[in-house]
Amino acid sequence: MRLTLLSTSILLSVAAMNPAHSQTRITLYSGDFDAVSQSYPGAQMPGLALVEQALVRELAKGENAVSLDLLPTAIDVGTVQLAPVNTGPRIAGQRYDFALLDQNQLLNQSLGQRVTVEQATGGEVRRFTGVLISAGSGLTLKQDDGRVRVLANYDSFELERAPEGLSARPTLRWTIDSPRAGKENFQLDYATGGLAWQAEYLARLDGPAQDCRMALSGAAQIVNRSGLDFPAAALTLVAGNPNQARPAAPDRIQVSGTVMSMAKRADAYEAAPQVQDSGEYHAYPLRSTVDLPNGSVQRASLIDAAEGIDCLRRYEVGHAGGGYRPSYPQVHTPSGEQAEQARTVLEFENAAGLGLGMPLPAGRVRVFQTDASGESLLGEARLAHTASGQKVRLELGEAFDLTARRKASDFRLADDRLSLVETIEVTLSNAKLQDATVRVHEALGRWQDWEILDASQPWEKVDAQSIVFDLKVAASKSATARYTVRYRWPAAVKP
Repeated sequence: MRLTLLSTSILLSVAAMNPAHSQTRITLYSGDFDAVSQSYPGAQMPGLALVEQALVRELAKGENAVSLDLLPTAIDVGTVQLAPVNTGPRIAGQRYDFALLDQNQLLNQSLGQRVTVEQATGGEVRRFTGVLISAGSGLTLKQDDGRVRVLANYDSFELERAPEGLSARPTLRWTIDSPRAGKENFQLDYATGGLAWQAEYLARLDGPAQDCRMALSGAAQIVNRSGLDFPAAALTLVAGNPNQARPAAPDRIQVSGTVMSMAKRADAYEAAPQVQDSGEYHAYPLRSTVDLPNGSVQRASLIDAAEGIDCLRRYEVGHAGGGYRPSYPQVHTPSGEQAEQARTVLEFENAAGLGLGMPLPAGRVRVFQTDASGESLLGEARLAHTASGQKVRLELGEAFDLTARRKASDFRLADDRLSLVETIEVTLSNAKLQDATVRVHEALGRWQDWEILDASQPWEKVDAQSIVFDLKVAASKSATARYTVRYRWPAAVKP
């Protein structure tokens, strides 16, 4: 279908307000990386970025109309602020126009305007002119002679003028009062979705499992699906994901007066990002600018490689139970034998004396073992935001050659039903060619009051409902640990 405008007043003032001639700073918050990566541009995209853009514009004395249509699709319109750097110019009004998506929207915005409609019938083209009073499945015109014509089908239409505010892209429009003519400096601030980042770490282990050394490096993966390119952006990455209270959809707004900057500027960037406090979070200003084309994932250096970090790689079975405390005694007969593979766990401390000591933002850690045959992947794990001085614990996957079998070898409920004694056996089988030590986690979840009556090896109380012990298993051998626990409860508590 052909669509023609007889006359148009559309002016997208990209040349008058071109971001290509400005500097852009972006403060980008972590979180939502996967969600942004899998999203299509839209008004309610996840992710959070604060954009600061310096603009220089030529103004006439008096009232000026300027507009900008190079905007991200997920812009949070309520956060848009344009502020003059110098005194004098005043932002008298601001408006956001939605993008015109299709001809139906164009017709609906043209109600009350004169339109010429073409209709091809019987090999000829008929033309009807009038005021558009309805647009839906067809068009309804009020003709010059007063008659109303309903056209169920049509081939094209022409408008004598474009509707006010018609935009091919989402557009911000400002009315600026200036006491003088000449160039003026402005700063444009807004928040938008469609951008996110996460850390990517690479760890290389060397040495024996129980006393290994680690080299750790980190990079930032930055995704942009906002619908807008950000070339040569000065980027500050923030480890944190603040709560947001966005409206369901952007509304057309009007503001007046001057506005203030929404984010603190970062003027200095170090070779390796030096972590800074940023409210309740940590900020990592990047040294050099970064190109962020729409629909791309960029990689930027985040943490310089640290080497010789003391680490511990061990095997674990069982679970601590997550602190679960039963509300009444669990006196059911134990189930049969349970089997599971041991898990490989890596632990290290984020301490300055060990080569680290800076806040580590959340992200993925890929861990490799280095030996005489080269490097082999031990596994991947998610690292949470980790403050300086905290211990890091990463579960890397299952150990194929280490198997645990757990069973209750004895179970006795007292005749008065006020106590229970249970004996647990944990047997570990080691098919490796080297000895292995496995940490066994045991959840004591039958009742809150318990005591260990007997144990074949030393154990340690982890919390109110769990214990842990280490069991050494020789190469190609099996070993069994055994302990007896008694639970007791008062008569007022019914199992």
